[in-house]
Amino acid sequence: MPFPLREMCLIVLRNLPKLNDDVLAHRLHCRADDWIITCVKRTIEAMYVCWGEHLDSRDDMQLEEMGLAICNNTARPVHDVNIGGAEWMDQFSGSNIRWESLGLIWTYWDGSPGSNPQNIVSCLGYCIELTRHFTTGNDVLLYLCYRRATIESLITGDAGLLCWRYHADTVSLMTFLGLHAGFEKPNYVPTLSTENKRRIAARVFTVDKVLVSFTGRPPLLGRRYFSTPLPLDIRDEELLADQETLTRAVQALDENGWNRDGELHDATLTRARVQIAVIKDEMLEIALENSSKVSINTLLEVKARAERTVDQFPQSLIYRTEDLSDPDADIETIYARILVRLEHLQNLFFAERLLLRLGRVDDSRLLVISFEMVTLTLVFWTHQDRFAGVRRDFEWLLMAYAAPGGGILCLELLRPTFHGTHPDCPKLSRSAIIQKLSLLIGFLDWVRPPAPNADLCADCKAVIQDS
Repeated sequence: MPFPLREMCLIVLRNLPKLNDDVLAHRLHCRADDWIITCVKRTIEAMYVCWGEHLDSRDDMQLEEMGLAICNNTARPVHDVNIGGAEWMDQFSGSNIRWESLGLIWTYWDGSPGSNPQNIVSCLGYCIELTRHFTTGNDVLLYLCYRRATIESLITGDAGLLCWRYHADTVSLMTFLGLHAGFEKPNYVPTLSTENKRRIAARVFTVDKVLVSFTGRPPLLGRRYFSTPLPLDIRDEELLADQETLTRAVQALDENGWNRDGELHDATLTRARVQIAVIKDEMLEIALENSSKVSINTLLEVKARAERTVDQFPQSLIYRTEDLSDPDADIETIYARILVRLEHLQNLFFAERLLLRLGRVDDSRLLVISFEMVTLTLVFWTHQDRFAGVRRDFEWLLMAYAAPGGGILCLELLRPTFHGTHPDCPKLSRSAIIQKLSLLIGFLDWVRPPAPNADLCADCKAVIQDS
């Protein structure tokens, strides 16, 4: 084995988890698909069955022997055409452990106690490079690249160069694999492989809009070049089941592809976010284009489409303030609902800002939207004990949603546009704005170095305090 590959191989294998380590501690903040959770568990079990002695000793000679076996597995082509879910997943687990399989472990694990967070990204990166040495690429490798960009954003921040570079790497692999292009076949029969392709394509497109909204940089993947159909709103268990069960699950969906059982699956959230992201891409194009000649009527039509898109979402995706009143409520579901609402509000926020830029008379809609964005984001601060599982998302949520909304609230304090209670929002008043901004300052102050986006939070806090 060439020296650089050998070193990468040994570093990954030396740092692998013990059999009883919790390697899925952070699956909530990114809602890991069930098949990934199953694959990770099978991989760890198989590692200790096949190479338990090697992993107990962590001797370099034995680890190199283990690494060579994994390299040989990785060199085998991955089949994903006319193949069942269980059979497709078996190519990455059990005795077929590949570097992609080990990479999945690093996508949700913090590493051993006392481990440096950057070590996680390094090990994941080595798994990616080792995979690339033995194969041109596949859907699981794309997922590893996607997660590396996400994890890097949690370490160095969403505006950092490394995060942007890793995201660009993800987009380039996705377009190389052709997952950005597709069409809805009339007799489409879903499988775990085909649905995974749709899901990862939707996630990459969505995160591209998240990063563009955060940084103001041009998108790396626009809607004009993205035609992948929406993933179906079905559970992974159904994709792994027999053909009869899968057929029943597909037939049970409504005419728009949503499940009728009122549940919020991983695919439910993915479908919703990518539909919001497509609208966001249109608004970002208008905002960032150098010579945009868009009219007010065009913007109003895009805004109306944003409203119609969310109106057809199932009730399982709709956030209600009373959700948090139930101490037994599933916090993962509540988080998903808040996220969907925030992303939709951000679309409306962009629309109102663009309308004002074109000279439309201010009707206070921007203020009402901003107040709700700040209020919703502060839920994570006032209920941080319940949202401990998504703690790593707090800094991003603050800067992406609360900071822009907070800026509009500051302007309202400096230049009031109404007196008493706002006519379109009974909860909105001058005292309510002061209260929200005070809480927001506390939330921003809580973010300290070396947390990601800490410098941005400090700047934002200073601006609010000065107002």
